Amino acid sequence: MSFERVTPESLGIRSEDIVEFLDREFKAGIQLHSFMLIRHGKVAAEGWYDPYSPDEKHIIYSFSKTFTATAIGFARQEGILSLDEKLVDLFPDELPDTVSENLALADIESLLTMSCGHAEEITTEDIEKSGGNWVKAFLAKEFKFRPHTMFQYNTPGTDLLCVILKKKTGQSLTQFLTPRLFEPLGITDYYCSKTGDRTVEAGSPYSEIEAGGWGFHMLTEDLAKFIWFLAQRGVWDGKRLLEEEWFDRAFRKQIETLNDVYAPAKSNWKMGYCYQCWCNPTPGSWRADGAYGQFGYVLPDKDAVMIMTAGAVDTETQLNLYTETIADRMSEEPLPENPAEYQKLQEKLNNLRIPGLWAVRQPWSEELIEGKQYEIDNPSGISFEKFTGGEGHYVHSLLVLEKMSFSFRDNQLIITLTERGQNSIMEQVLNIGLDGDYRRSQLSDGLYFSSGRWVWADEMELEIRFHEALGAAMIRLNIDESSVKLTVRNQMPEEIDLTSRPLHTLTGRISV
Repeated sequence: MSFERVTPESLGIRSEDIVEFLDREFKAGIQLHSFMLIRHGKVAAEGWYDPYSPDEKHIIYSFSKTFTATAIGFARQEGILSLDEKLVDLFPDELPDTVSENLALADIESLLTMSCGHAEEITTEDIEKSGGNWVKAFLAKEFKFRPHTMFQYNTPGTDLLCVILKKKTGQSLTQFLTPRLFEPLGITDYYCSKTGDRTVEAGSPYSEIEAGGWGFHMLTEDLAKFIWFLAQRGVWDGKRLLEEEWFDRAFRKQIETLNDVYAPAKSNWKMGYCYQCWCNPTPGSWRADGAYGQFGYVLPDKDAVMIMTAGAVDTETQLNLYTETIADRMSEEPLPENPAEYQKLQEKLNNLRIPGLWAVRQPWSEELIEGKQYEIDNPSGISFEKFTGGEGHYVHSLLVLEKMSFSFRDNQLIITLTERGQNSIMEQVLNIGLDGDYRRSQLSDGLYFSSGRWVWADEMELEIRFHEALGAAMIRLNIDESSVKLTVRNQMPEEIDLTSRPLHTLTGRISV
């Protein structure tokens, strides 16, 4: 099954409402990367903001949780597990010396509803105290509340579901889902990061478990297929894959989210929680929800789904603008075709872009460093890819940056990188647009989009986007005829551990 593309009006949606949605999201400072609006199984509108495109994966963070819950649904359907199985029975070797009454009551379903009893998530310090074993740290954390009574957002609890699945089946999350979900839906281009890629040290116990709480990287259209499958209550292309009884449980409010422990300030997170997804303000509506604006928004009464990927901070506004401009205005019947407004919409969709950096060129500065090579002081032995990866870049690189050279042509800065591998030297080229447009470069770990500008006679600002990341690495490049210095920071505000990073600096000197 593939989605048919039709006019919005044929699905009861006005073209001008979609244009208004896009305009208002932009004016509100919401950096959308892509969206797909689907109703009655047909695409009303879709768009990707250049440099992002339909054939490139996007990290979806906690949107991943809904995949994990669906895997548990399949496992339950097949009798592999029961939701009332207790954690103490599943992990007898990881238990603390004293098992509290609340820990003894915690079960699989309490993980699904984020109500296992924790008052807070486990921390790096907790994991260190448990010898790097994050499962042991999870079970050692005080279960302060009786399970199923108190909601507290708990990503490690979702990852623990992946450990349970692996214990029960011997398969990773993606291995388990492939024949049951991905293959029937025609989803082939995906992967899931492992807990050792971000939350725990690689090589520690359970570090190879796929991070079903945050780790999926997916194409936008594949997200649409998945959410549409869920919106149709387990049926795909006329065939039932997952029992309907699961949907009676998984997508109704299971627990209130506004309580003494978890007190969200924004209304879209006050409405309650289902199985690894959130209730929306509209009764009966729910959404898969990932950090910084990764959404799969379902309106069952209107038979409509909206997929959004983004690098946004004000996600409350992002959601509210969708409901105000599109969701609340949908007609139950097809609307008269409006060729003029539809044409305006197509022009808008064909010209979606995230503006790159732009500034006046400085020929005298460029001439000064043209063709010069610099040896990089790199005591920590990191690669340029790791230095610049940005939010969502969890690829481990074994390269070490040793030299950089700079040249200018065709309105771009061309940086040649010399990196040392285990047994070889590799030269790679990073192209950076100096005219407001991004340039694409294929480095060892994937595709990068880059733009830059001069901000002083010896200083440039570079915006470098890893294609699966939320935002860009912003690099301040200070360079003259004898030395170079690169300082990197995140484009996204460093509010949570997803985007926090040490301030890295690399320096170098002219190569003689």
